[in-house]
Amino acid sequence: MDAEAGFRAILAVQPGQPDALHGMACLARAHGQNATAIALLGRALQKPDVSPDRKARMHITLGFTLLEQGHSEAARAALQVAVLLQPFDPNAHVALAEALVVLGRREDARKALQKAAALLADKSNVRTRLGELFLDDGLVMQAVGEFRQVVRDRPGDGAALANLGAALFAGNAFDEAGEVLLRACKLGAETAETLNSLGLVQMARGELAAACCTLGRALELRPSDARIANSLGTILMEIGRREDAEALFQMIMARESGEEAERARFNRSTVLLGQGRFAEGWRDFESRRSLLGAVSDSPQWDGSAGEVPVAVLGEQGLGDEVQFLRFLIQAARLRPLRLRFRAAALARLMPELDQERILPAEGPVAAEISLLSLPAVLGLEAPPSTDPYLAVEETLEAVRIGLCWSGNPSYRFDRRRSVPSRCLEALRQVSGIRFVALQPGDAPEWMERVSLETSEDLAREVGRCALVISVDTLVAHMAGALGRPLWLLNREGGDWRWKDVNWYRDVRQFRPPAGAGIAEGWSVVLEDVAAALSLREW
Repeated sequence: MDAEAGFRAILAVQPGQPDALHGMACLARAHGQNATAIALLGRALQKPDVSPDRKARMHITLGFTLLEQGHSEAARAALQVAVLLQPFDPNAHVALAEALVVLGRREDARKALQKAAALLADKSNVRTRLGELFLDDGLVMQAVGEFRQVVRDRPGDGAALANLGAALFAGNAFDEAGEVLLRACKLGAETAETLNSLGLVQMARGELAAACCTLGRALELRPSDARIANSLGTILMEIGRREDAEALFQMIMARESGEEAERARFNRSTVLLGQGRFAEGWRDFESRRSLLGAVSDSPQWDGSAGEVPVAVLGEQGLGDEVQFLRFLIQAARLRPLRLRFRAAALARLMPELDQERILPAEGPVAAEISLLSLPAVLGLEAPPSTDPYLAVEETLEAVRIGLCWSGNPSYRFDRRRSVPSRCLEALRQVSGIRFVALQPGDAPEWMERVSLETSEDLAREVGRCALVISVDTLVAHMAGALGRPLWLLNREGGDWRWKDVNWYRDVRQFRPPAGAGIAEGWSVVLEDVAAALSLREW
């Protein structure tokens, strides 16, 4: 006799028997008949002779059914009753956590899961869910802690290792993440998701060929996954296969909608801008705004002329702001501007900018615009001028060389961008030169240190340098904006800003050999730089 027939037989003898009604409700829910399930549960719960533990189970079923119907608050209420009836039932706490997640009460959801874990001998499933919530909420270290415990309890579980590897990647612990993800694959968890995480780890570690292979395998396993396709397209850009990357991004844009389509559009824009295809590139570059969650109640400036001021806002890093400062000159011809970004003080160092058109930051405006959106609203299609647009009164000192060897460590791919300080020893051997550290923090004792509290301080120090040697960060853009010769220590692949279009007048690039390890590659680069310095006429 099947389950439904059994329940019906019970109800034929005992009409309204609550456990049989609950059983029928479970079957109705399994068949997608949620309204019927809710009605049956309502009848069952009205019976006076139902014990608290049975009522709790009914409320759990009712809560899940209401969630599936979209009645989130009613579901939470039903599940809260289940917890009150059976406070030592971990299933009640787990179910309540899911309703709280749907309601956006994520901290309460995590607390409910922690209560469930305290009641269970085998906590692995609850810890896994708790780790997922921590990771989604950006609490990476807490997520790593939960997933580590699951791995300790289940050392041979490939899925548990895959979760830990993904969390370690999110926390920029790339070496351990790579090891853990490889173990996950060996233990049977070579899924598209695991391979995507592994490919991104390899990319962060500078293993570009391996990353391309890994992400290609991931996409083969899940051809419709736009996230993986975007990851693969990014690595194709890095290794110079820009046509393949652009085709992949276009495929995503044609097939998808929402965040991944916008991500593909943004990625494609960097291919276009790197090649100097500005008409399309600046238009698609605007997709970054939705990815950054740039929502504002203020109207966006459309590039129209007038005398009512416009606010110019910042986004992303200081290097981006310095690179895009040049576009203030044209914008100010159309509107008075209120500058509301971190590097705004540098506008005072722009000789071609009409300073009377720069108003105090606070005050009424007609609209606002991101500094990085100025090329799009101004309709710019020509390559940018490479002429300097910042000027300082400092006197250039012939043998003063500014050095910047590292960027913001929070940047996911900073490990590839920044130069290990031990590699700088090659420069120490070059005689007759004064090296100045153009970054805050510790520096080798053979370099001069200077005060760099503000962007203006940095501009003045760069202005005194005969040459700046820098990785791809603020210092490189400052050197270019001031017209100082720049030797760019550019990672393999590199950013779109340093591709086919020259943004600055006097830039020479030094790159690690393709496929070299990070330390080995930078050692080669710094030896080349030292040799070039020895040959340079001052």
